[in-house]
Amino acid sequence: MKWKTLQHNGILFPPVYEAQGIKIKIKGDSVNLNLNQEEMVYQWAKKKDTSYAQDKVFQKNFTADFAKTLDSKFKKISYTDIDFSNAYKIVDKEKDLKEMMSKEEKKSLAVKRKELREKLKEKFGIAIMDGEKVEVGNYMAEPPGIFIGRGEHPLRGKWKPPVTAKDVTLNLGKEAKVPEGKWGKIINDKDSMWLASWMDFLTQKRKYVWLADSSGLKQDRDKEKYEKAVKLAKEIDKIKDRIVKDMKSKNHNESRIATACYLIYRTAMRVGDEKDPDEADTVGATTLRKEHIKITANSIEFDFLGKDSVRWQETVVAEGHDKQFHENLKKLIEKKNPKDEIFDNITSRHVNQYYSSIVKGLTAKVFRTYLATAVVKKYLVAHDNMKGKSATEKIYHAKLANLEAAMMCNHKRTIPKTFEESLQKKRDSLKKVEKEEAWKKTQLTLKKLEASEPKTDTQKKSKIKRIKTLNEQIKKQKIKHKERIEKLGFQINLSEKTKDYNIGTSLRNYIDPRVFKAWTDEVGAEWEKLYTSALQKKFLWVKNENAAWKDLKQN
Repeated sequence: MKWKTLQHNGILFPPVYEAQGIKIKIKGDSVNLNLNQEEMVYQWAKKKDTSYAQDKVFQKNFTADFAKTLDSKFKKISYTDIDFSNAYKIVDKEKDLKEMMSKEEKKSLAVKRKELREKLKEKFGIAIMDGEKVEVGNYMAEPPGIFIGRGEHPLRGKWKPPVTAKDVTLNLGKEAKVPEGKWGKIINDKDSMWLASWMDFLTQKRKYVWLADSSGLKQDRDKEKYEKAVKLAKEIDKIKDRIVKDMKSKNHNESRIATACYLIYRTAMRVGDEKDPDEADTVGATTLRKEHIKITANSIEFDFLGKDSVRWQETVVAEGHDKQFHENLKKLIEKKNPKDEIFDNITSRHVNQYYSSIVKGLTAKVFRTYLATAVVKKYLVAHDNMKGKSATEKIYHAKLANLEAAMMCNHKRTIPKTFEESLQKKRDSLKKVEKEEAWKKTQLTLKKLEASEPKTDTQKKSKIKRIKTLNEQIKKQKIKHKERIEKLGFQINLSEKTKDYNIGTSLRNYIDPRVFKAWTDEVGAEWEKLYTSALQKKFLWVKNENAAWKDLKQN
């Protein structure tokens, strides 16, 4: 899956910040700001009404980066030394003006923005690969701003400077015309689907501009990813038996590696040594420390910060093969200090080498795809008799299956501030709908009609016809009422269940879409109701698969 020729126009850089005459005071002294400093202050002012602005680490990190841009006498300032009041006034005024705009003005602005987006997409959103037009996914460099991060990221609040052309490496065909600009580097990597890349200033993580999910090459690779998980599923008993056998090995190192591999197989945990530089004290399977687990007589309790500083809490009861796992972990931590790694000197390389020795090409990453798909399939198999069930209930169960995968992968999210308010609105709507009886008015009309005495045959025929129509209308109104109540009930239930989980990540990246497609076809639900239009483009290849549920559920 290589391309031969590739032409594109590079990447789009966000508009340069325009000065607004913002003033600040530091320890009572007025400070004249250059364009970069003013942009930093402006971005901070935009955050003033958020929880971030109250976060001490956020404040400290921003202040430290801002101080670096100032005269030496301000190098040791603290957050409370800075008077942002002028910047706050400008931001509030900006907000007020937006709110005061008429519907027509807002509509006109939206039209202009759309026109600009289309124009820019025409230039930067299309690449020519092997003579054919293909969509580019994200063609704009990240704008400068204040780093947020996820969870308690230690870098939150730090300033992200703008990306410039000299920071960017472009991936082009050998004969391609190089886009205008002083680019850092031009390469010709036919194995890669990215068009441009740069190193993130803060995290030192490489960022990419990719081909859109709808591109043929991306589709092929996406399908290949799920095929690896299918292959793993067919070999899972063989893999499990080998891991369990090697956990009992007298070879200490072999037993340790097998135990780490069992942990990944059992919990869908990430490997652990692939985290970003300067990231929070996050860990995974191979980097767990003694302090992250608690072993009781018959269980193992995990409690640590995983990727993106998301807390991972899970208890594994020592039953079946988990007994050996429990025994091995107990021995491994016996003489260790709380800060010592349980699997010291074992890395992702050792883990992947071990997996590959069982099934060629198998890596730890495939397990998350396999396990997420497996729990979804298990739920759907138990809920594939949907005769007489509504379309709403069918999709509700599909989303609950999705939730199983999110829980398996620990895709936790920060509960939105407006969650309870939003949920209460749904509950209030349900109560309101339950009281509504739209058919009552129709019933009243029906009674009046039934009591009437038509004089002619034509009037009698008209009455009979009208009575039939009204009865049908009442029936439809009752059905619609029941459906609205059911829909709101499922929405409320789903909101409560998914309160602190992001079900979108597993749907996009880990669950084989063919499973949901086959199940929805089987039960008579709409696959499109589960997948957004963007995800439908990503999974275009699924439409040509024609996977039958009866075949999938047996594998």
